[in-house]
This record gives sequence, C-alpha cells and structure tokens, in this order.
Amino acid sequence: MSFGIWRFLLDRQYRASLRPDLAGAFPQAPNRALTTVEDPVKRLHKFRNRIAHHEGIWHLPLEARRDDIQTVLGFIAPAAAAWVTDVSRIDDVLACRP
Repeated sequence: MSFGIWRFLLDRQYRASLRPDLAGAFPQAPNRALTTVEDPVKRLHKFRNRIAHHEGIWHLPLEARRDDIQTVLGFIAPAAAAWVTDVSRIDDVLACRP
C-alpha cells in the first residue's frame, strides 16, 4: 500500500473500525496507540508531497522530519530503524546545506 493510504487510514474516522488491524502494523508504538503514530505520519506525508511536487524544503525543520522517519520506522521494526540510523548520511548532508 502506498504511504498516502496509510496516512488516511490512520485518520480519526477509521480508528474505531480499523484500530485492531492498524495497530498490528505498528507493533512497537507505545500502548499500540494509533494517535501516537498519526502525527508523525501526517507530517511525513506533507513533507513527502512537498518533495514530490518539487517544492523547496531547505527552510523546513529537516532534523525533525528525520526524527519522524526514525520514530515511525521504530514503531514498525526497531532493528530496521537502528540500521537506517547506522547507514544514513542525512546528518552529513544537512551539515552541508546552505
């Protein structure tokens, strides 16, 4: 499923009917609470759309979006989040930005 679908499935209107199934997609979320997952996913969805539409992002809080990525990935698979942290060059790229 695309990232956009996940963003909208986490929306409040689906929470009651899909909650048990959706919570299973984020097994490491504290208390398996979808509200904990919803906010960073919304921010990442908006960020992804800016990039997809070739809008500028350098003025945005990129460190916060990096943290959102790590947070959501950690909710899904902590080992994958650790691997991404180990191999990511995002901090090097951010240090060189204008």
